[in-house]
Order: sequence, then structure tokens, then C-alpha cells
Amino acid sequence: MGASSVQHLASVSFLSTLIALGCHPAKLTPQGDTDRIVITEEMIARSGGQTAWEVLRREAPQLTFGERNGQATGMSRRGRSSFVLNDSPMVIIDGARSLDIKALQSLPASTLMRIEVLTGQEGTTYYGTDAVGGVIIIKTRTGGQ
Repeated sequence: MGASSVQHLASVSFLSTLIALGCHPAKLTPQGDTDRIVITEEMIARSGGQTAWEVLRREAPQLTFGERNGQATGMSRRGRSSFVLNDSPMVIIDGARSLDIKALQSLPASTLMRIEVLTGQEGTTYYGTDAVGGVIIIKTRTGGQ
């Protein structure tokens, strides 16, 4: 194998790695953090979702959504899960924890300013073992007032 073949293989390998890492560049934080996905106000509007639930379904591919008869029944992260720990993400709306996942279906998308989805280690770092399934942080225009 000649030097130009090795150089070609190295550039092909680099290119495929670059493509794999750039799957959702608009959803990464400006720092390129893959454990925190930010859904901006512009992305919320562009998604066409009418509720926070619909926006998340369209903009958070790392989550799986459960519904029965049009009602939210649950949410979990894609990939490996735990039989021991609660896999459902923690939901925080304007600084208050919501224990009912159905609250996302009653929260109009027009009131949303920003949604952050923390996955992996970052969720448990800030919110403890209850957040092993991740954390969804929602900021609304009213800020809980």
C-alpha cells in the first residue's frame, strides 16, 4: 500500500467520523456538549408542535414516548435501560418538578421559551439518582408566575 493510499484511507476515516459526530449540529449547545440538548424558541416554532409533548417528540430523538388513546403514558430514554432505577426523565417546568408526565400535553408550545434535555451523567450530576433517565428542563415565557 503506497503513501497516497494510506493518506486517502486516513481522510476517509476522518470524514466518516466527522459525519457521525455531526448528526444534529443545531441541537447541540454552542460548546458542542452532547449531554445537553437545547431546543431554542426558534426550533420550537419550526417544529410545528402545539404542546411541549409534541415539540419534544419532534426535537428530542434520544427519547421514546408512550401514548394510549392520545394520552401520554410515559417517556424513557433510548438505548440501555435499568430494571432497578426509574428510567423516566425528570421533568422541571420553570424550576418546579412536575411528577405528572401529562403536564407536557397541557403546556402550549406558544408559551415555551426553551427546553433543555440533559442526558447521561449530566442529569445525575445536577439532580441525583432520580435523574438517571435524564432531565427535561422547560422555561416558559411567564416563568411560573
